[in-house]
Amino acid sequence: MILNRLFPFLLVCVCFLQCIIGQEKLYRCPPCASDCHKESYSHPGLCPVCNMELIFQKESQFKGYAMEEVQIPNNSIMLNAAYYSPINRDSINGVLIVVHGSAPSTYNDVSYYTGLGTQLGMTVLAFDKRGVGESGGTYESFSVARSKVWFNLLASDVLACVNWIKEKPELQRAKLGLLGGSQAGWIMPLAVSKSKAIDFMIIGEGVAVSAGEEHYFSQLTGDGDESGVTIAKAHKKLQHFDGEKGFDPRNILKQLETDALWFLGTNDPVIPVDATIEELHRLNKSNFKVVILPHGDHNFLNTQTNERYDLLSYVKPWLITIGILE
Repeated sequence: MILNRLFPFLLVCVCFLQCIIGQEKLYRCPPCASDCHKESYSHPGLCPVCNMELIFQKESQFKGYAMEEVQIPNNSIMLNAAYYSPINRDSINGVLIVVHGSAPSTYNDVSYYTGLGTQLGMTVLAFDKRGVGESGGTYESFSVARSKVWFNLLASDVLACVNWIKEKPELQRAKLGLLGGSQAGWIMPLAVSKSKAIDFMIIGEGVAVSAGEEHYFSQLTGDGDESGVTIAKAHKKLQHFDGEKGFDPRNILKQLETDALWFLGTNDPVIPVDATIEELHRLNKSNFKVVILPHGDHNFLNTQTNERYDLLSYVKPWLITIGILE
């Protein structure tokens, strides 16, 4: 009787074990000009068609994409990264590097941005921030005093990723862009100012004023805490700011010729949106497009409808306009 009761359970266990044992690792060629990346192989080695090294086809959370964990060198440290590439695509629409905000985040923590890139049909590279997860170096919390040094270090990590991408044969001719939010709004233009290899930027809730001004504003609002002042009052007080500025992006932005798409929500208590809009209008750069999200907060949420804005509805037409997508 006991055996009869256990039989269904044992049968399920056996089937489960057979599934596990039956699974085999699959390897494939990275997308390349020889169009041989659709074939899968059961063993590592070189592609018999183009002689490129086969990569482990790890299942990705993004449909139609394979993920490969890679190590990217930057001077004395290694950045732990995830390389997401389309499995069955005849061509690559472009490549995006996801750039971090101020939080100590891993590549898994920026999956929202990675998802945007995969929905655009692009190859995406995301990495653990310096000193976080499996990446080397030391993580630093934001400070105005250290902002120049810290931001330049972070920009160097982005440029290390750019160099790694440019060494990939399948990406030699692909248009390369940067995507990120918040603190990334400082890091991306800084990185672009040091490289001619970056074709475009998509900046979510980033600022065009100094680190000191942003910090002063967020202290006034308490980043939206009930104890903070309103956004309108903080903006008014910010106009009289005379403290330490730290890193200031104004001169960099003034000289940039790279296409950039900015998203700014009018109900964001974390960054000085009004001051950023004023600065971008003053710069009057034809290569900068600014999208205002009414009632949007720091996470692209419409605070009236409680729904997140569909950024892709703005990104896709813009990428077509600047010649990245067809």
